[in-house]
Amino acid sequence: MSYTLYGQRGFGSTCVEAALELHGIAYDFEIADPLDGAGGLARVRSINPVGQVPALILPNDDVMTESAAILIWLGDLDGQYRWAPRPDAPERAEYLRWMVFMSCSFYSTLAITDGPGRFHPDPATHKVLLHQALERRKQMWRVIDTAFKGVAAPYLLGEKMTLLDVYVAMMSHWSPRGGWFLDHCSNLAGAVRATEKHPVIREVWRRNFDLEVEA
Repeated sequence: MSYTLYGQRGFGSTCVEAALELHGIAYDFEIADPLDGAGGLARVRSINPVGQVPALILPNDDVMTESAAILIWLGDLDGQYRWAPRPDAPERAEYLRWMVFMSCSFYSTLAITDGPGRFHPDPATHKVLLHQALERRKQMWRVIDTAFKGVAAPYLLGEKMTLLDVYVAMMSHWSPRGGWFLDHCSNLAGAVRATEKHPVIREVWRRNFDLEVEA
């Protein structure tokens, strides 16, 4: 039995698609959109009670959720660490720090953006909630961009692309859009550009974001 990835075009499943393909792992993709009305949400909840994608069904039928956890697990899976620092590598601590930071501090704000009614039932409050979620995301981008100020290597952790680069590159295509990321995150932009030139990433981005990246 192969892996099965539940997700939707352009959602958090995008980075898991990329990780599976970078590792040469065969998988089936099942479309599951938690924002597609009650039916879509019910389908996702039948796999992940939280009602979120990605969800990865392992060959033993166990279910993995949470994009950062899936990426970290896949990066360590075969023991070759082609796309992750080894546990004893000097950059391992930074890798784990920023993986979890992006998941908890940045990604979590999208739960508000995708459904402000889950956080306050009065629609009159939703405009403020959406605004504050967006401002929080911008603040978190500035935090990580400042942390990588002066990094001269092509990728965030050095000469080697890791799944952290993939994670950051994926999120750079989410809100705030309109060139905000390129204008305000110059320290991260180079690593994003380098990551998106990888042939596997180019193909995954093409089908998820309609993005054609020059080699």
